[in-house]
Order: sequence, then C-alpha cells, then structure tokens
Amino acid sequence: MFTGIYEIYCESNRSGKMISHDQCRSAPRRLRSSDLGVASRWVAAKWLDGFRRGTDGASGSVQLAQFGVLEPYLAEAIVLERGADFVFAKWGAALGTLCGGDRSGHKLSALPQPSRGQLRRLCVRAAAEQLPQARHATWALDGRIWQCAMLALPTAGDELSATRLLVALFFAPHPMFAAQPVPRGEALRWRRSSHARRARAILPNS
Repeated sequence: MFTGIYEIYCESNRSGKMISHDQCRSAPRRLRSSDLGVASRWVAAKWLDGFRRGTDGASGSVQLAQFGVLEPYLAEAIVLERGADFVFAKWGAALGTLCGGDRSGHKLSALPQPSRGQLRRLCVRAAAEQLPQARHATWALDGRIWQCAMLALPTAGDELSATRLLVALFFAPHPMFAAQPVPRGEALRWRRSSHARRARAILPNS
C-alpha cells in the first residue's frame, strides 16, 4: 500500500532516518528549482512518519506549523461528497501566488486555472484511492513559467474514501525563463506548444 511513498521517504535521507526539523528550516524561504524535490520528499517522509505513529487527532486534522519553513506551501483540504469537491480548511500564505490569493474556506472548484485542474486531478485520486499522490508540472501563468511539485496526502478517511488531505504545492521560477519572463500574450501559446508538452514532467503516482 505504501511502497511508492516509502521509496520517497528513503530517498529523503540515504541512512533511512528522517530529516530533522532544523535541517528543513535551513532551506530558503523562496524556493528554487532544485528545492522542489527535496521539499516534496521531506513533507512525504514527515507525513509517513506521523501516519505510522498515529499522531493525528481523531479528526485527522494536521498542524501545518510542524512543517516549519514549508508551512506557507501547504494546505488542508476537507473532502466533500466523496471527492466531488474540496474545501480548504487551512491555507498557506505562499499558495496565493499561483492560486489567486487567500483561499481559506474556499472550494477547490473556485480556484483559477491552471491550479484548479492540476490540484483537482491530484486530490480526486488521493481521496478515491486513499493513497498519497505526487505530480510534477510546468505552469504558464501571468507571463511567467513555473516549475511545480504537488502532493496530496490522506490524513483521515472512512471505508469509502479519504475525508481530509494534506495538500502541498511547491513552485519555483523555471530555470529556462527565470531571467526573462514570457510576455503575457505568449504564455498561452508556449503552454500549448510541443516544447511545453515535453517540459511538463509528470511523475508516476504512488
């Protein structure tokens, strides 16, 4: 059941031990492209460790502050009607950069594109399968190109589906375009081009 996520956990530290909270805090607040994988693996490892210890409360609610410097990139989603929609009970401050501002108390279906479509696919699958999901993607948004790493990790559920998810969206300027933003009129054309399709690296789901 946890084979895929356990591999991520082991990759986070070759010795098989958890990366410490202090080590995570040493990461830069503004993420770079090279930070995305490290941040994803650290959050996945911490989620797995908590899951094994059964540290979540009866509601399955997650204390985002325990993730230190990565907290602004995290949200908690409550699953509605077995995945028909999701409402964000908690919302990290950095997420507004790509998701149109503070979305606390808002439904995922109200987010703008491309965050709505990308996160919806991830969350629907995590809720239905009650398994962690991971994905990488390249987004063209407001004249800028972003590299994104996304996670949806179940924290509570019943016999039919997950009822709460820990959602992570890590992002950094794409290194190919960091120096010169793509003009707004060109962003959509770039996104639809064959080059964009090649650059959109999707990780296999766990």
